[in-house]
Amino acid sequence: MTIENMTIENMTIDDYDELYQMWSNRHGMTLRAIDDSQDGIEKFLQRNPQTNFVCRMHGKIIGGILCGHDGRKGCIYHAVVQEQYRGRGIGKILVERVMTSLKKERITKIGIVVNADNLSGNRFWESLGFEHFPELTYRIFPLHGGNT
Repeated sequence: MTIENMTIENMTIDDYDELYQMWSNRHGMTLRAIDDSQDGIEKFLQRNPQTNFVCRMHGKIIGGILCGHDGRKGCIYHAVVQEQYRGRGIGKILVERVMTSLKKERITKIGIVVNADNLSGNRFWESLGFEHFPELTYRIFPLHGGNT
């Protein structure tokens, strides 16, 4: 699918302010103080330079996806498309770009954690074939007290 005047580019730290604003305004997106700070995202992008993308239209970011891997499994951390651009296939294009980049790095599977009350997000991921595992329990232990 092509959308006029749309480009998909590798994410850089210069995209941070626009993306953070989008993440902050998206219901159901969990942000962590340290991990999602500018320093945290810069460190993440340095470790994962080929698996994060932004979608621009007329020079403005309208979507983005943050994904990394550990050498074995990929993980999508944040994916967002501005509300007025949803339903045009942009999210799917971003996910496909991530999948292609992970395959090039010989990663064999990808996962995402989605808040249970994020109904539109869960419908989106299900529409792309992401399986739901109700028998799993997600747990986290913050190593730094300020990273809530």
